[in-house]
Amino acid sequence: MLMPRDGAVSIDIPDDVRVVVAEDDRGTRLVLRGLLRSLGISEIIECANGAEAFVQVQRSAPDLLISDWEMPEVSGLALTRLIRNHPDSPNPLMPVIMLTSHSNQSLVARARDAGVTAFLAKPVSRKALAARLEASIQRTRCYVLTRRFFGPDRRRAQQGKGVSMAGVPHGYVPKEAEARGAVPTEDLDAVADAFMIDPAPLAAASGMPPGLVRPSHASKRLFSRVRLKRVELVSADRARLEMAREGLLISSNPERLATLLIDTMDGIRQSVGLSQPLIQRTWASLASIRDRMNGTDTRSIDILHLHARTIERLLDLSGEHDRRIAETTVAELEAAVAKVFPDVRRG
Repeated sequence: MLMPRDGAVSIDIPDDVRVVVAEDDRGTRLVLRGLLRSLGISEIIECANGAEAFVQVQRSAPDLLISDWEMPEVSGLALTRLIRNHPDSPNPLMPVIMLTSHSNQSLVARARDAGVTAFLAKPVSRKALAARLEASIQRTRCYVLTRRFFGPDRRRAQQGKGVSMAGVPHGYVPKEAEARGAVPTEDLDAVADAFMIDPAPLAAASGMPPGLVRPSHASKRLFSRVRLKRVELVSADRARLEMAREGLLISSNPERLATLLIDTMDGIRQSVGLSQPLIQRTWASLASIRDRMNGTDTRSIDILHLHARTIERLLDLSGEHDRRIAETTVAELEAAVAKVFPDVRRG
């Protein structure tokens, strides 16, 4: 049991908790190592970048990750997305504490929507670190799974949009106290496109605090179901795209079809993880040419087909870490649009 000098925070940390620290600055790593040891954590794995950290996560299955935001090769946000969504992640429910000097609300929102559990401002103090650990380990949130998001439930609502910023429909996400008792841990079929996962029963089964879910038989079974459900959601996106493509084949109204494809894109543009910015560019390209469609020009229909093929290609590449192929696919689309519609601004 940790009791800081000022008595403001108390936290019960198991002796065998393993923490990965991903930080490219050696001095900051030394500070974090000393602070963590002073808080009773002795198993600390230090990494200089996000790529090395993910390898260590796969190899050692740690209980918690502390990551810097800006690192070479793989950033803290990209590392968090890998933890949450990669098929080889041993623990998608792992608490992730993000080190940052950012206070901009939009940047904080980006990190939360990547699946970050808590934030820790630099320079790091012992009291602040203890508070974040206590919140992440003992007062964990339920997790939300949608086609757009997987991570701790932030319950941050977008006014007038009908969904939270995590992509959860209003009216579905219950209060924390209600969620604990009302939502079964493995009930992934309660509603059509949003699922709540309570890590507390999984932690209890492995003798851990509520926020520390180690890979066990029960958690691995749940993780498998989560991944399968994500595949089902993306498959639904693909089916929606296929319906739009069938419309392209039988209709001669390119403006209406552009609108149909935009509506389709609006539902799936955040479904492909690391390729999401490329989906956004494709969606923006569609929006920019909608009013320029010419029903007598077959090139307009050809361009719409090219957009549909590009979207399908991005869905195919959604699980790839190398973005170069996807980048090239979108760049070729933008080049083709520029030839047919020279006045369209790119990106």
